Amino acid sequence: MPQIDQAGTIYASQLLWLLLVFAIIFVVIGNWMMPKIEGTIHARNDKIQGDLDAAEKARDESAATQAAYTAEMDTAHRGAHDAVQAAKDAAARDTEAKLKVAGEGVAERLGHAEVALAEARGRALAEIENVAADAVRDIVERLSGTRVEDGEALSAVRASLAA
Repeated sequence: MPQIDQAGTIYASQLLWLLLVFAIIFVVIGNWMMPKIEGTIHARNDKIQGDLDAAEKARDESAATQAAYTAEMDTAHRGAHDAVQAAKDAAARDTEAKLKVAGEGVAERLGHAEVALAEARGRALAEIENVAADAVRDIVERLSGTRVEDGEALSAVRASLAA
């Protein structure tokens, strides 16, 4: 085969052209393409680092804002609790004062009622004595036919009630 026979004679020239093409490709890639690729990679890394730094700063700001919000909410809750407690205390004091006034009014009414009851009891007792004395007079008059004086019948009824 003639193609194989020529391999020895053209082998050196093919090797030379192979090295020359690889050298040209190496120079073109190394001088023009690699700096552009490296620049793109550096720009990308710088952008990623900047984004990471911005995200960390935003996270720190968010944590500070959250801490401030939590502190403000705690303060508001304490203030609301204190206001509710103060309102409860004021309501309890008002209720106690109203109950005291109402208790005094009830005590006063009770005193008047006891006085009125005592007076009514006295009147009722006097009325009972008079009715009983009238009944005693009528009974004695019907049974014995003698007339008893009002004072005697009243004293007899009083003596009987006292015993």
